[in-house]
Amino acid sequence: MARFLFVLIFCFGYIGKTFAQTNVPATPNQAPTAAQLQQYLNRWEQEMLKVQTLAASIKLIEKDKTFETTSASIGIAKYMKLGSGQSTVNLASLELRKEGKADLDKKFLCTGNYLYQILFEAKEIRAFEMPKPKQGQVAEDSFMSLLFGMKAEEALRRYDIRLSKEDQWYIYMDIIPRFPADKADFQRARIVFNRANFMPRQLWFEQPNGSEVTWDIPKMEMNVKLERSEFDPPRAPQGWKLVQEPIAQQGQPRVVRPKP
Repeated sequence: MARFLFVLIFCFGYIGKTFAQTNVPATPNQAPTAAQLQQYLNRWEQEMLKVQTLAASIKLIEKDKTFETTSASIGIAKYMKLGSGQSTVNLASLELRKEGKADLDKKFLCTGNYLYQILFEAKEIRAFEMPKPKQGQVAEDSFMSLLFGMKAEEALRRYDIRLSKEDQWYIYMDIIPRFPADKADFQRARIVFNRANFMPRQLWFEQPNGSEVTWDIPKMEMNVKLERSEFDPPRAPQGWKLVQEPIAQQGQPRVVRPKP
């Protein structure tokens, strides 16, 4: 679930027109300031309230420190917001296939109450119950709440967020968790935003075990037509198995991490 939640953050936090550049320059042209960071966080808070629907092309690169392997997947992510205020429901889906392969490898589906991991080769569907949100907020599930329901003031309280650099194309933010519960989810992260419209372009983060995950978005569109039925709970086809995963206990990472 961690990987899926991070793609939600990365893909669905900001809205803008389709953005299709493929290179992320790394040379800043001016030194960032604390005032600029606050300005961008306020803009972040305002923009994330505007999202209704969007679809994005995704590339996922995973570097596994334990096994010293690197894998790449490509796919499509979709998002739909229903309701407003305390009654807001966030729906999302993510389909992934190994780079160079035609068939789907995994699919993730967020129905608001559950997150489903659909494993095609194993013919298995795993269901994870999502944490219940506080009144008027999104579920406190690490970074997901940062982009969907957290005010700039609360974000700065929970995370050490630094505007690391800027250039004429992008804004770079480094994020380090302050509290043990968040540190169990990730050690550090970097988000790159398109300067022109605050569209997310890239997210990199390091897991507690040192493994690295990079999400790249070559294309994103807003206000696309999506059907509510696209986010209905999946039904296990004949011969498949549905597995209800246990809820994480106190002291465990709050972000559920599906088995490979």
